Amino acid sequence: MKILYVTTISLTMNFFKNFINKLVEDKNTVELACDCSNPVDDFYDTLGCKIHNISFSRSPLSGSNIVAYKQLKKLVENGEYDIVHCHTPVAAMITRLACRKVRKKGTKVIYTAHGFHFYKGAPKLNWLVYYPIEKICSYFTDVLITINKEDYVLAQKKMK
Repeated sequence: MKILYVTTISLTMNFFKNFINKLVEDKNTVELACDCSNPVDDFYDTLGCKIHNISFSRSPLSGSNIVAYKQLKKLVENGEYDIVHCHTPVAAMITRLACRKVRKKGTKVIYTAHGFHFYKGAPKLNWLVYYPIEKICSYFTDVLITINKEDYVLAQKKMK
C-alpha cells in the first residue's frame, strides 16, 4: 500500500515514528507531507520515506493555507495513494478538502483528531469556528479516530 501522512508542521511527525516504522517493515510505502520550516527528523530518511514540503500555517485564517491546499491537491491527485492519514486540525481540514476527488477513485482518508477544539467548556468562538468545519469535513472522511471519550461521543452523534 502507498500511504501519505499529513500534519501541519514537521515536528508533529516525531509522534508517529513507531507507526510509520511498522508500516514500512510491513512493506508499505510511506510518504510525509508537512511544512518543513523545521527539518523532518532524519529517522524518516533512513526508512526511505519521501518528504513533501507543504506551505501549511497553523492559523486557519492564513493565506498560505490556500497555497497549501493547491500543493496538497496536486500531490494527492498525482500520488496514487491508497490511504491519506491526516493529523492536526488545519492540515486535516485542508487534506480532507483536497482529497475529495481521489476518494471517488478509492483513496481512503483517515483523520486522527487529537482533541477537538470544541468541547464542554470551550469558548463559544471555538464552537462557531471549528465545529462547522469538522461537521462539513466529516463528509470527506472515511475513518475518524478520536482519542478521548468526549470526542468519540460527539463524533458518533454529530458527525456524518
